[in-house]
Amino acid sequence: MPYNKKELLALPDKEKMALAEELWDSLDESIPPITDEEIAFAEERLKMHEANPEDGLTWEEFRDKIRQRHGF
Repeated sequence: MPYNKKELLALPDKEKMALAEELWDSLDESIPPITDEEIAFAEERLKMHEANPEDGLTWEEFRDKIRQRHGF
């Protein structure tokens, strides 16, 4: 399906959010349920963060690291 990415990105934030929600909702049936292992992993990582909140990277640091590593 063709779409104009530039036009979509130029939409007002409220319209972009509504479109994003509509797209996300359209995926619900095709997304497999979260497993108990995935939940346990996420809970473990949350506990690690809560114990040492300064140990992680900010979003900007993480993004820059990925960009440097992978060139995008």
